[in-house]
Amino acid sequence: MIIYIVWQALISRNSHDNQFYEKHATVKRNKLRNTSIPIIENVNLCSKVLYRIDLLIVIISVDNHFLDRQSIRETFGAVADSTLTMNVHSQRLFVIGYGIESISEEISNEAASEEDLLYLSIDDKSATLKELYAYQWLSKHCPNVTYTFKTEDDLFINTLLLQELIRELKTEPQNFQGRFLHNVSIDNMLLTRLGSQTFLYGWAFQPGKPVRNETVKLFYVDWKEYPFELYPRYCSGFGYLMDDKTRDLLVNEGLKQKQPFRFADIYLTGMIPEKLNFVCDILPFGYYQGTNEICQKMLIDIHKIPPLLVCSTGRHVEQNVFTDYYRSWNILKQIYADKL
Repeated sequence: MIIYIVWQALISRNSHDNQFYEKHATVKRNKLRNTSIPIIENVNLCSKVLYRIDLLIVIISVDNHFLDRQSIRETFGAVADSTLTMNVHSQRLFVIGYGIESISEEISNEAASEEDLLYLSIDDKSATLKELYAYQWLSKHCPNVTYTFKTEDDLFINTLLLQELIRELKTEPQNFQGRFLHNVSIDNMLLTRLGSQTFLYGWAFQPGKPVRNETVKLFYVDWKEYPFELYPRYCSGFGYLMDDKTRDLLVNEGLKQKQPFRFADIYLTGMIPEKLNFVCDILPFGYYQGTNEICQKMLIDIHKIPPLLVCSTGRHVEQNVFTDYYRSWNILKQIYADKL
């Protein structure tokens, strides 16, 4: 975190250099809200490289989560800074929405320095629209991306395992029988990649009832908003992996609705796939929603089947515990020491 503080002190002197990243910064909020116009963007995020990007990690964030984003950059997000890890080319993108009256100097400096920030003119609380417009932006500016993995900034991703998976998916995919990664079969993923028009994997929830109890304000859904008894099968917002064609399908269909359903995971991985006659398949690796201490123990157990791909940090329960990212990352660096 000391690096972050020094970084802030240095780049604050150069705020006048941020004009390139702020082409929409002077537009008033009432003209921007609920449009797809980026306030800050790096249109060269993917075009600055000559090779195809195998994996782009999209991290949904919030405007004032500076320390969350920096913690990720210094830990599991650092794989995107490497030219090649696990024979996989990666990139990262943080997505935030509009949550303040005017663009802050801190966000401008961060975007100019890191070049990995997409600042949308969508209300920061509109999770579904943030995600949809982020994918629309990727379709335009990152056509050379094969796989997109979506997650959130309060989670820890085993990006080394994720890159191993991407490596396997792009290596002789036609040989899909008897393929294993850490003793976990990936035959179905390879077969889907070869024989299906869609590729969407995550941690699937079976159809469940919407919350109709008005006292549960955060998750309450009335019949007008969702006029059905059950949600379709959908995947956890912890993370899901899709190919470029599926991502574009979700965008094209999802933006047809004037008011997309507010729960992004249900809408993007459940309602839209149901309408297009496919489902979010089961990712054959683990995720854990609990204390980070247990998460770290699960990461250490490299023989655990299935191995852990995603787990929550203290930030997931609104604790200011940024050390969770670093402790988990140090464990992974020890486990993968011979491969880095």
